[in-house]
Parts: sequence; structure tokens; C-alpha cells
Amino acid sequence: MKLSELKKHQEARVVRVDASGELKQRLASFGLLRGANIKIIDCSLGKSTIEVMVDNTLLALRKEEAEKIEVEIIENQAYHGKQKRVRQRERRRLVQEIKK
Repeated sequence: MKLSELKKHQEARVVRVDASGELKQRLASFGLLRGANIKIIDCSLGKSTIEVMVDNTLLALRKEEAEKIEVEIIENQAYHGKQKRVRQRERRRLVQEIKK
């Protein structure tokens, strides 16, 4: 799967960077290397620009650059995020009942 195919807030691990020369060096200097965990922060209309978080570095990549990066989705992230929100809502509901 290509980085450009991910949706907002999805997390993935870099499998391969299919770039050469200056682009590969630039991406490596920002920590975008094989094995790095990344998260999609935002996308412009038409995904012409994609904001990604690599470690604590926020990068803006062009769609053409993102298409050269192969990733694998980190599984169960959506499930765990949803479960966490459900637990938080349940706690809030219980606290409200106790206060009554």
C-alpha cells in the first residue's frame, strides 16, 4: 500500500522508500526510513499535499512523493481508539450518575 492511499489519522509503518538521489536523502534526513512509524495528520483537497508525523517531526509531502513510499497499516489502531472513546464515555456517564 502506498502512503498516498492512507486516510486521515491512520498510522502505518514504512516498508520501502522507492526514491533515489536527493529525494531519498531528504526523506531520510527527516527520519522517513524503512521501519519508521508514521501518522497521517491532514490532507489537502485532492490529496495534492499530505501532512505526516514521523516521530516528533511534521512533514508535508507532495502526492508524487507519497506515492513512492510503501507502507503497512498498523493493525487494530481504529478498534483500540474506538474502544478507548467508548470507555471514556462510559466513565463520564457513571460520574454524572454518581453526582445526581
